[in-house]
Parts: sequence; C-alpha cells; structure tokens
Amino acid sequence: MTEKVKEKVKDKLDNTSLELLKLIIEDPGYNYSYLSKRLGISIKTISIRFKKLQQAGIVERVGSDRKGYWKVKEKVKDNL
Repeated sequence: MTEKVKEKVKDKLDNTSLELLKLIIEDPGYNYSYLSKRLGISIKTISIRFKKLQQAGIVERVGSDRKGYWKVKEKVKDNL
C-alpha cells in the first residue's frame, strides 16, 4: 500500500514540486524569496506551485500570509 501511495504522489508532482515540498518539510518558515533562489525559479512560479499544491490537498497554509507557514500533509510527508 505504501509503495502505491508513494508512486501516486510522485507521479502527480514534477521534480521541482518535490524539491519544494522537501524544503518546506526541512523548514516551514522558508519564504518565497529564499525558495526562489534555492530552486532557481521565480517568486511568481513558487506562488503558483503553492496554489496548485494547496488545491491538490498536499499542503495547507497555517496562520497569516505574513507570519504563517506552509504545512505538508502528513500522508504526503510520509511518502516522499
């Protein structure tokens, strides 16, 4: 069962999204600017990816836009 879930999560996401999730797991407080520099993509692209991840139920926003953080859902986190 776990392998199937892992495959589904990885099939849905490209490498950049997977790296983004791994960084957020590492430190949920990373801001868009840092993530943009670390991944070599624009801040706008980071924003768009987070919106898609949120719509897919993979991440959720905790707190405000300014002082909050992104949280990766446990079922996804366990399968990365």
